[in-house]
Amino acid sequence: MGRVIAQASVSLDGFIAGPDQTGFDRLFAWCTSGEVATPSNDPDRLTYRTSAASADYLRDLLDNTGACVVGRPDIGRIARSLR
Repeated sequence: MGRVIAQASVSLDGFIAGPDQTGFDRLFAWCTSGEVATPSNDPDRLTYRTSAASADYLRDLLDNTGACVVGRPDIGRIARSLR
């Protein structure tokens, strides 16, 4: 039997984005500003740079995730903010 994990990042005020869909760079800065590199499944497009503790978590998550489902409007904004 498979396992389902659901996650979301939301600010304390309950909103994921700021006015006019801004703020993704700050919300996701944790995954690009650390000292440990963790390649994604497509390292040419994204290699995470996190703390050692986050890198351990990411490695386990990447090794054990079969699929990731993200809403279409959000994934484009997230991808642009990580460039």
